[in-house]
Amino acid sequence: MLSSYDAWMQPPWPGNRLKNLSRHIRDGTTPPENLPTYDEVMLWYNDLAAQVQQKISGLDWSPLLGSNSIEVSSRPKTIDTLRQKLLREPSTPLPSVQDIAGVRFDAEMSLAQQDAVAVAIAGMYGQGRECVKDLRATPHSGYRAVHVWLRLPARVEVQVRTHLQSAWANAYEAAADFMGRDIRYGQLPSNSTHRRMVKSMQTVSIEQITPTEQRRDAIEYELLRLQEDSAGAPLYRQQLQDMLEAELAQRREAERGIRDALQSIHDQFRSLKRSV
Repeated sequence: MLSSYDAWMQPPWPGNRLKNLSRHIRDGTTPPENLPTYDEVMLWYNDLAAQVQQKISGLDWSPLLGSNSIEVSSRPKTIDTLRQKLLREPSTPLPSVQDIAGVRFDAEMSLAQQDAVAVAIAGMYGQGRECVKDLRATPHSGYRAVHVWLRLPARVEVQVRTHLQSAWANAYEAAADFMGRDIRYGQLPSNSTHRRMVKSMQTVSIEQITPTEQRRDAIEYELLRLQEDSAGAPLYRQQLQDMLEAELAQRREAERGIRDALQSIHDQFRSLKRSV
């Protein structure tokens, strides 16, 4: 039996009408009067995303993340990005597009904490690990994150990202707005300067951010193991703990430097876009 919350999330249009609308959005044609408008559909999906955002924001995340800052936001696709997706995937009707309603969960956290957050979000909606999609080992054009594909009466995608993954994604999105959105899907710009910039940003994600996050994960695991392991000389354990905590502090400072540099790149691309 559906709860009132789930019943509210039921789309007010039959699936065949949304499928027909997806064809008109893809082809850029005016839908007939018996179909909902794009604005009506996006407003509904925006409300759905906002409801999911509110539920995730309302959970106490401190047992998992301590006092680390968390940012939860939501947004629907724009008609341009939705049309591009429907053109890339013409056999996928609008109701089957996973990320029309999108929520982002960004926080300073380790990879292990990122996994735990994704599983917790899935569990909030009675769904298991099968809806958690790990994009870190096989990044898309450098994009790394963990996605939760919620199968509600309509689909919602929750992007769970560390603060470095988020900063990189935001900078790359700004680069795509300036150099062409196809760079998000594996294509490189024809302009040689732009091509080098794109490759450089992808290298930052794969060869700088990835090992940085993996090393932080390893340090935090070792610190946890030390706390749980009472064997060995206490003095040695304390010295090892002090050494690991010092390295962790240095790495967190380095992460802030990477994040600030990516924010600067983001701002530069936004400025270039405005000046065109």
